[in-house]
Amino acid sequence: MGAPSAPGIPELTGLRSSKPSWYAEYRNTAENLHRALGSLEHIARVLSATGQGADALCLAVVDATAEHLGSPWVVLALREQALPLARPRLVGRGPAGIPVAGRAALPGVVRGPVLAGLASTAVEPWQTTQGAVLVPLVVDGEPAGALVACGGPRRTATAADLAILRILANQSAVALLSDHLLAGSEALRRQTEQLYAEAEQRARDLAERHTQLAEAELRLDVATQREAVDAERHRIARELHDSVAQHVLSAGMAIEWCRPEVAHHREVFDRLGHAKALTREAVERLRVAIHALSSDTHGEPGQGLPALLGRLPVAQTVPGMAVAVRVEGRPRVLPAAVEHSLFRVASESLFNTVRHAGATRCTVRLAYRPGEVRLSVADDGHGNPEVLRRALRASGRRDDGYHRGLGNMASRCAEMGATLRFTRARMGGVRVEVRLPHAASSTEVAGD
Repeated sequence: MGAPSAPGIPELTGLRSSKPSWYAEYRNTAENLHRALGSLEHIARVLSATGQGADALCLAVVDATAEHLGSPWVVLALREQALPLARPRLVGRGPAGIPVAGRAALPGVVRGPVLAGLASTAVEPWQTTQGAVLVPLVVDGEPAGALVACGGPRRTATAADLAILRILANQSAVALLSDHLLAGSEALRRQTEQLYAEAEQRARDLAERHTQLAEAELRLDVATQREAVDAERHRIARELHDSVAQHVLSAGMAIEWCRPEVAHHREVFDRLGHAKALTREAVERLRVAIHALSSDTHGEPGQGLPALLGRLPVAQTVPGMAVAVRVEGRPRVLPAAVEHSLFRVASESLFNTVRHAGATRCTVRLAYRPGEVRLSVADDGHGNPEVLRRALRASGRRDDGYHRGLGNMASRCAEMGATLRFTRARMGGVRVEVRLPHAASSTEVAGD
């Protein structure tokens, strides 16, 4: 069903008159009133399309203009640079209400007035000499486009017609401006979201770089501390070698020179022999300490504790005793403090073997097992594990310095959470064994 027609004068006033039959002026006035009522109806239809968006409203404006003026061609268009984000850019209809696809589809008699309306700087509607009606679309006091009606019988548009068309054009201008602002806001929102996403990504990158920097700084601090410790160790080793060791050797030589002079005094001769043995032991201990201080206790990358133990035969070389180092299983990375303590336990055990056991063979074995790490030092000497166990218990009750080596070994094992055992070795001597519980998922040394 079509839209209901606008009410006429008789319906609005309730009065009827025969004057239209006799007075031409009355007829003109009545026709103008009827057209004004029709224009108001057109405006009402246009306003009702406002909520449907700019496309629907502009189409309603074009249809209302065509019906109001009776023009076969009506075009509403925006300038090229005006409201660049607004849509639609052009809406039109031809004879019989056929939609206009674009400027190229307009005939020359229509394209000319359209271009003239778009090029004009006027802000008030006007009618050309050819009868075309041009109504500018005004935005912020400047023409942004035009509403053009042309192509029909030449008829002069009244002031009321132009006022009605200005209302329609302004309504479409407001709708197009709103669409332009909305599109700009949407583009700004998308840009803001993109910038926010980029800012988040940069924040994550900065956090990652900060973490990397902190790790690098930590490694640098550790390396600096290690370098300082190594420098101090080498200084102490040099001082021990150049001063303490030389003094002990000199004392030993002096004792050796004095012994023949008191050979007739048996007690003094024996005591000097004991003093000479003590100086020899002191030199051996100094030599081991100097070697340990001079060596890189951190080992080389990828080697760790096995590399440290591999140096023991060099540090504890004794004529007539063979020292072998065995590594079993797949080496795993242990904390540096743990590797250092295990190395010290093995070094002290080997020193005791050299000094007290009278052994000819000694085997240092390091075994990596799924649940633990085992370190053992076994010899073929004449030591007794029970004597060592009693000496270890006695070391905790004495403060005269005797058996402090055994006490230090037990203390290191306690700090690591390891157990220390003294048993009989298969070779006949003593077997010192350290068992350190170790998670099966520990990191394995790369490349082994």
